[in-house]
Amino acid sequence: MKLILSFTFLISLLFFDFSIAHGPSRQKVIESIEINASPQKVWSMISDFSNYNWHPDVKSFSSDGKEIGSKRIINFSENKKISQTLEKLNYERKIISWRILETDNSIMPVNSYSATLSVSKIEGNDNKSNLKFKAAFYRGFMGNDPPEELNDENSKKKVLSFVNKSLKGIKSKLE
Repeated sequence: MKLILSFTFLISLLFFDFSIAHGPSRQKVIESIEINASPQKVWSMISDFSNYNWHPDVKSFSSDGKEIGSKRIINFSENKKISQTLEKLNYERKIISWRILETDNSIMPVNSYSATLSVSKIEGNDNKSNLKFKAAFYRGFMGNDPPEELNDENSKKKVLSFVNKSLKGIKSKLE
């Protein structure tokens, strides 16, 4: 009898759709841009956690410091804002990472968002840099069946737009 019940249970697992029981999956956006500036010049701009003047949609920003654990608030129009905390700052490898603490879903519909920017020299040219922006996050709605504006596709689209505007803004400020 136990054998029949075990076999029946195993067969039923074959027909169960596990995808309906699964929550959101982690999304990633990785973009990079070549900048006609030395890695040190690019690093000087992005490593200053008290600054975020390169994104065209940013109206103002403030920070309580420049060391790990510092908080930064980025303000947009209509009193929308994103608050972040500095997680990593590696001067030798030219890597900075932060995490979003709070966000307005119309700007960045995400949960557990972290970003890492890294600067490297373009081989053979001391005055050209590659700036890489990596973002990892979950969609804006953590449950199953998210509203369209908070689903994986739209969350990723908003993050990609934000990342590309940031990279183009940094490039335009430095060139």
